[in-house]
Formats: sequence, C-alpha cells, structure tokens
Amino acid sequence: MSLVGLKRISKSPEETISIGEEIGQLLPQNQVVCFTGDLGAGKTTLIKGISSKVTGLPPFEINSPTFNYLHIYEGKETLYHFDCYRLKGPQDFLERGLDEYFGFLCLVEWPERIAPILPPNRVMIKIEYHGEKERVIRYEESPL
Repeated sequence: MSLVGLKRISKSPEETISIGEEIGQLLPQNQVVCFTGDLGAGKTTLIKGISSKVTGLPPFEINSPTFNYLHIYEGKETLYHFDCYRLKGPQDFLERGLDEYFGFLCLVEWPERIAPILPPNRVMIKIEYHGEKERVIRYEESPL
C-alpha cells in the first residue's frame, strides 16, 4: 500500500490517531511529509498517530511544537516534527538551521510558510472538515 490515493474519513480523534498509525507504517526514513488544513482540523492529532507508530512513543507524548518550531522524537526511529505557523517565511526557517533536518523523516505543519525551500519529493496530506465532527484525510498531489 502507498500514500497515493489515500483517503480516509475520521469521526473522532481516536480514529485520526489510528489513521496516522496506518500512514506511519508507509513512510520511509527520509520522507518530508507536509500537512495542510485549517486551524484545529486535526493535523497534530494525525501526527500523534504517525509519530507513535514510527518511534514507539505513546501518542500523549507527541505535542505540537508551536512555540519551539521543532520537536525531535526519538524511539525505534527518530522523527522531526515542525510547526511553521509562527514563522515569517522561508528565511526565518533557514536562519534557524532547520533545513538541515531535511533528508530525515520530517513532519511539517503549516508548510505553506516555507514552500519555496521544501524538497521537491515531499508528500502532501490534507485534512479538511467534513461536517461538524468528521475529517477527511487525503494524500494531495498538488504542490503548495
């Protein structure tokens, strides 16, 4: 199975974590995965599942790095989780040396803030509201 064609509907945070675990099984250790979606759509919840599967850490230990820009999770494998929401742009990312982690497994929230410097072989996952409690999670081929 690959991410191409992935489309799942989640009806709860627990289902979103489970979908993340499914995605986590498919990711190579050098993949950059970009997550798009509205504020509160469930990007971090999905990342909890992915990170838990990749590292072996429990989902409650995975949090958004909003105020730090980057969390490094080490376990069975190492994973780099970025939240670019507060960045002013690509230069802000580069000045912090965060691009040095590309080449490893990186999960990037708010990638549109750094779109010009993202690797071309990145994977895009979009999360959208579908009704009041449901979310649609899908692989997105279109660039930022």
